Amino acid sequence: MNTRWLKGKREFEQEMNEELQFHIEKQIRANLAAGMHPDEARRQAKAQLGALEGVKENCREQRRGFWLESLWSDVRYAVRVLRKSPGFTAIVVITLGLGIGASTAIFSIVNAVLLRAPFKDSSQLVLLHEGLPKMGFSRMSFSPPDFALFAREQKAFSVLGTFLNEHMDISGGGEPDRILVSRVSATLFPMLGIEPALGRNFSPQEDAPGHPVGILSYSLWQRRYGGKANIVGQQIDLDRQPYVVIGIMPRGFEFPLPGAEDNGSPADLWVPMAVTPGELQNWGGLYLTSVVGRLRPGVTLDQARAEVAALAPGILASYPAVIRNAIGQAKLDITAFPFHHEIVGSVSTLLLVLMAAVSCILLIACANVATLLLSRSGTRQREIAIRTTLGATRSRLVRQLLTESVLLATSGGALGFVLAIWLKTVLLAFVPSSIPLPLNIPISGGVLAFALCVSLFAAVFVGLAPTLHVSSHATRTPLHDGGRGMTASRARRRTQGVFVTAEFALALVLLIAAGLLIRSFARLVETSPGFRDDHLLTLNIPLPRHAYSHASQLREFYQQLLDRVSNLPGVQNATVSSDLPLHMTEMVSFGVKGRSSVEGKGPQAICQTWVVGNYFQTMGIPLIEGRWFTPGDRSGSQQVAIVSAHTAKTFWPGQDAIGKNIRWGGGPWDTVVGVVGDVKQGPLDRPLDPHVYRPYNQAADGLLEDDPFNDWHAMNLVLRTQTDPLSTASAAVAEIHSLDPDLAVANIQTMEQVIRSSVAGSKFNTFLLGAFAGVALFLAAIGIYGVLAYNVSQQSREIGIRMALGAQRSSVMRLVLRQGTRFALIGCGIGVAAALALTRLMRSLLYNTSPADPTTFAGVVIVLVVVAFVA
Repeated sequence: MNTRWLKGKREFEQEMNEELQFHIEKQIRANLAAGMHPDEARRQAKAQLGALEGVKENCREQRRGFWLESLWSDVRYAVRVLRKSPGFTAIVVITLGLGIGASTAIFSIVNAVLLRAPFKDSSQLVLLHEGLPKMGFSRMSFSPPDFALFAREQKAFSVLGTFLNEHMDISGGGEPDRILVSRVSATLFPMLGIEPALGRNFSPQEDAPGHPVGILSYSLWQRRYGGKANIVGQQIDLDRQPYVVIGIMPRGFEFPLPGAEDNGSPADLWVPMAVTPGELQNWGGLYLTSVVGRLRPGVTLDQARAEVAALAPGILASYPAVIRNAIGQAKLDITAFPFHHEIVGSVSTLLLVLMAAVSCILLIACANVATLLLSRSGTRQREIAIRTTLGATRSRLVRQLLTESVLLATSGGALGFVLAIWLKTVLLAFVPSSIPLPLNIPISGGVLAFALCVSLFAAVFVGLAPTLHVSSHATRTPLHDGGRGMTASRARRRTQGVFVTAEFALALVLLIAAGLLIRSFARLVETSPGFRDDHLLTLNIPLPRHAYSHASQLREFYQQLLDRVSNLPGVQNATVSSDLPLHMTEMVSFGVKGRSSVEGKGPQAICQTWVVGNYFQTMGIPLIEGRWFTPGDRSGSQQVAIVSAHTAKTFWPGQDAIGKNIRWGGGPWDTVVGVVGDVKQGPLDRPLDPHVYRPYNQAADGLLEDDPFNDWHAMNLVLRTQTDPLSTASAAVAEIHSLDPDLAVANIQTMEQVIRSSVAGSKFNTFLLGAFAGVALFLAAIGIYGVLAYNVSQQSREIGIRMALGAQRSSVMRLVLRQGTRFALIGCGIGVAAALALTRLMRSLLYNTSPADPTTFAGVVIVLVVVAFVA
């Protein structure tokens, strides 16, 4: 302990006491000289000097370092006061902890996804797209020949990087596995400011065919190779071809970032882009390569947009004449968007809605605590009056009471920070894969600073109104009144009423938001996917290109597989298809015979599925008109296709689609031989696209071998079973391995699981916002109960008089209920107006539900009024 400080304090106190005593004695002598009685002279002298303790306090404030001593004194006193009411203190700390914890947890995610720049100078990174809007392709990735021309002509970007995701089989060092591999240009990682934790990046020389090297992700390194550093320099097999590992990426690094429209899944391994001569000659196709660029110093985004738009016509003019004729009058667009915005755009609305929700909970929690402190202030009026009589100034009282509020809020903040760490971990663990959020988000210094700021905000919010109310009344309340004035009670009740009304308004906004999501989700799950999802097992079977390079090998493998699995016990039907409902990705340009001349439209974007076997019978898709595919629909026979009902209505409204002709690009015309029911190609909340089905056996040998979309080497096996589909999985995998033991079978799941996965994002949004709304409703109910209970206790004398004069119990009950209902109705009115303005922001999260849905609004208002009535 600092003895000099103690000695200085003692000397100051002694000098101050001696000086005050000197002034008192001097005044006493003056009073005696005026003829006063000695006792009266002493009393008058002290009265003229004022409250002795107050004078001493004013003197102490002039001493250096007094503010620190005073603060420490306030803290010690606040701790003693709060320890005397452990129940009250625990309720306040827990309430604030819940509000601060929820806010901090969601902010940690918002900070990591929306606010924090993931790469070096992220604001200068731009994602580029090509587009053929007249053909229905408004935003595509680049094709290799287009990018080569663009990179040569552009001036706005100092460097360009490219990436393209592909699935590959990895073998060696364990069982074969199917992983996501991203082909990246050698410029990409240096442009992003990323260096491997072990090894090195790709060199420019390796960004060409003939350099089989790869960089492992940290998770793949740990999962498959046990984190052994000597894997760098070793050989692994990708699609049965040898690659050399040259690096390991840092822990937590993800690329591509989840959320991008194309190539938006983090890779397990990266290899050089190494564009082949064949890809560079694929004009009008392979729009698969994502392009990101870094703006040159001094170049704005608008300037870059103007330049890339001007380059598009020249690139289109370089297309071979046959391709230009095939796409008709379509115009090529090139667009540029901020890279970070493109990545987070799909989740920004959800995160902002959740941030608004937890902010409402924090405000409700603060309002609840403020009402508790106001109620408690009534019991402290006598204490404050005594301190005022002894000379405590109003600022001193405010400081003391705010110290108690800060102590409560910081305790709640500490609890909230611990809860935030736990809540953030739980939320991320339950986030479905359809919501592109990172799985690991650290608690950064910014999140800690946010928690501290929220705690200070809570301290001021919960402490200012009660503090000013108590101190202002105490300074004018005589001690003998005991601090119980009628005016003070009315003012206190009015302030509490304002807080409760605000709580109900905020709770109503949250409940309406949750109600809209619940109503939207109910309509979503009622949406028919267009097929029978029961007893369906699906398996993805990727065939390595080098091992299955000929079309005859592909056809033979899939036909032999169908023949084998069709005879498995419990299997009713079997089929193979290039994609599956709810996960269809192949969008191609189809021409409709006679459509361009009649309607002035060229080729249109359409979903395309290649099938082998009894696809429609297996999937349970109804035939509306015409016929199914038959074994006779093979190479050399008439080219045929089956279209969906939506396609028939879109292309031939009011006509019979059977016999009509469509074609892919400049290929031969296909004759429509059947119309089937509509099937959801993507998530259930997405609108239908035109859809065509084609027999796999009619695909040209060159297309199967070139396989531009990697669909024909990674077909899906679908089995309809009589028993639990998963019980057939091991037998089906055994049949696959009997044909090729080195194949890695992927995505073994039932179609019921696929549908649950499709709605998982909406279910998660609904549950999370519903849980927050439930907490808000609970806090609002507690708030109105606390206020009414306090008001009734304060009016016990008035109620007793009323009953003594003949008032009935029911009339007293109506009086109390009228007070509570008034708070709720005013809060509901304010909340409805706020909800009408704010729920418009949720439009993208809703399915077949209006943001101003009257049923939801009316139902929530009724629920809130009932809760208020019960409370």
